[in-house]
Amino acid sequence: MRVKSEERRQAIIDVAREEFIKQGFTRTSMSGIAKTVGGSKATLYNYFSSKEEIFLAVMESTAAELRATAFQTLSTNKPLKETLTTFGYHYLKSILSADLTAIRKMALSEAEHSDVGRYFYHNGPRKGWLEVSHFLRSYIEQGKLRECDEWIAARQLKVLLEAELLEPYELGVIAAPSKNEIEAVVTRAVDTFALIYANC
Repeated sequence: MRVKSEERRQAIIDVAREEFIKQGFTRTSMSGIAKTVGGSKATLYNYFSSKEEIFLAVMESTAAELRATAFQTLSTNKPLKETLTTFGYHYLKSILSADLTAIRKMALSEAEHSDVGRYFYHNGPRKGWLEVSHFLRSYIEQGKLRECDEWIAARQLKVLLEAELLEPYELGVIAAPSKNEIEAVVTRAVDTFALIYANC
């Protein structure tokens, strides 16, 4: 019974994600989500108490998917630059996807009116980049990176990866970058990071 409940909850989250992306947070309603899912509002309220709660679940699910595709590529068994390049590609490809861009914009918009932005940060970007900081700490301890604050180093890596493409893409200045464009940006970002932090 619990498995079915979890499957139902995930189905609601998946439908809600599509509704939020298509209509935005404000225009999406509990009634609309219930109609698309195929059930009553009463059933929907058994799983989520409000539209805000569903949106938080959508953000958490999206963040978990990003961690699964990008952050889990981090491995201390490979050369640092190779691992960071693989990670950087998957990270940048994910955050430049239309779905994640739309959800991030909604989170930023709602941050003015509620705790959505705070929740998004602590359960999305902060959680993922803490994993990167722990990964970097292991290389510092091996002597392959110079001694530094690993959290600051992780945040600087994030900025380097996002610097060339994220802002112009979000503002509609450029189209979705190609695989080759993303790879080139990641290579430059990782090379710059290595120049700053590699213990040569």
